Amino acid sequence: MSTRVVVTGIGMMTPSGFGEEAVKRTILAGVHQFRPITRFDAAKFRSGIAAQSHYEGTLLDLGIRCAEEAIRSAGSPDVENASLVLGIQGDYDALSRYWEARTERGEYESRIAEFMPSYHLEALSERLGMKGRGKKIVLNNACIASSNAIGVGYELIKQRRADTVVCGGYSLVTEEMFAKFDSGRAFASDGRIRSFSRNRTGMLLGDGGAVLVLESYDAARRRQAPIYAEMAGWGLSCDAFHVSQPHPEGAGVARAIEKALRTSSIAKEAVDYINAHGTGTAYNDKSETLGIKQAFGEHAYHIPISSTKSMTGHILEGTGAVETAISVIAMNEGILPPTVGYEEPDPLCDLDYIPNRPRPREINTVLNINASFGGNNTAIIMRKLK
Repeated sequence: MSTRVVVTGIGMMTPSGFGEEAVKRTILAGVHQFRPITRFDAAKFRSGIAAQSHYEGTLLDLGIRCAEEAIRSAGSPDVENASLVLGIQGDYDALSRYWEARTERGEYESRIAEFMPSYHLEALSERLGMKGRGKKIVLNNACIASSNAIGVGYELIKQRRADTVVCGGYSLVTEEMFAKFDSGRAFASDGRIRSFSRNRTGMLLGDGGAVLVLESYDAARRRQAPIYAEMAGWGLSCDAFHVSQPHPEGAGVARAIEKALRTSSIAKEAVDYINAHGTGTAYNDKSETLGIKQAFGEHAYHIPISSTKSMTGHILEGTGAVETAISVIAMNEGILPPTVGYEEPDPLCDLDYIPNRPRPREINTVLNINASFGGNNTAIIMRKLK
């Protein structure tokens, strides 16, 4: 008998704040969170705009808060023997502090370990009391890291190697990463994301993170846990086309979607909404559109699709977990989040992108797509519990 996997807890932060209510107030209402950066001096960069939150803590503190909130929302299960799977990059602010202390003040005692993803893994597991036999895994494969973490959590439960998995990822806008994307001219030239719109000019970064508690359905039922959704299946692919550009025909995206549909045994026609990667770059949006068409055929024209990055910005390693959580909340609220900033139809992006305004609709099955440098792609399918 196959083991079913359910989501029993969600802890998250988007640029508008912590929790589901912030998502309902902004993302499900079509309100973006882009503003001038105040966290560091952005005057030297081509762009000075990001979806910067009002959060003032460290990256590790963000991860701890999301994880603790996820466990509370799951009804505070015993996680001593649970597994922990994180998709994170590490704290570049901690790295910057180390080099500043070393080069400017000659100090060598700064805690550079805080930069390492493995440090976060150990710190969270200790804080959460995960001292038992559960797996401890950290992934650092760019912008699919946290969605990949959710997928690994799913596999641990399906393979009966765990009953409970705490999984997800998080990221904050840092000067280090901002400088890299700015130097690569990846940012929208006027500080506005226009995902899938013909006049799109690029992406923007954002703050956020999400941690999910996954459990076997039997374990959740035994303790009468709240259930947000069932994770029906997922897909992982790598087309290895280019170090940074997506496959021009969306081959990797299509393969990930097809795997997700196959592992979930869900018909293409049953997918009610797609939360697309939708960065707002010329390459990504065209490639992703082609990948969706390849996977769904003519039915692609009947599926509402949106990019919530048009409101949250790109949360890098945390983006997959955040957008999966947003998709689950949208499903349970019966509201399709829009693609904000959409202005001009693009003949190369000709699907239904829910332009600018949310839509009330009954939603039973959602698909979240993410992609990253190196040709990596994930697709996660969530559905209401039947």
